[in-house]
Amino acid sequence: MRLIIYEAAAVGAGGFAGAVVRHLVVSVTGSTIGIITVNIAGCLVMGLLSHDSRYALFVATGFLGALTTFSAFSGHAVQLWKSGDALTAGIFILINVLAGISAFILGLYLKTHLLS
Repeated sequence: MRLIIYEAAAVGAGGFAGAVVRHLVVSVTGSTIGIITVNIAGCLVMGLLSHDSRYALFVATGFLGALTTFSAFSGHAVQLWKSGDALTAGIFILINVLAGISAFILGLYLKTHLLS
């Protein structure tokens, strides 16, 4: 039981830090650029830390789970679409998905070829 409490604390602490960083980035850069930035950065870091259980709870589940945000991404895409800016909405979606996957792959590459 004690282990579960420590694990939950690690996730909670990471989540708190990730949420604060996301708020700061979005506040400074604006919603569109901020959401893209945190999602791509989070994908890169997730690729770098892939299969590293030492950081899984605090960084991957907590920090990156709160930093990156599918709900904010989805909500902002719908908001852009509903405002009549379908082209920007489409570009926003493509950038998040394609750049996010590319950043994850880059993180895996860096981990296996340069950081090992």
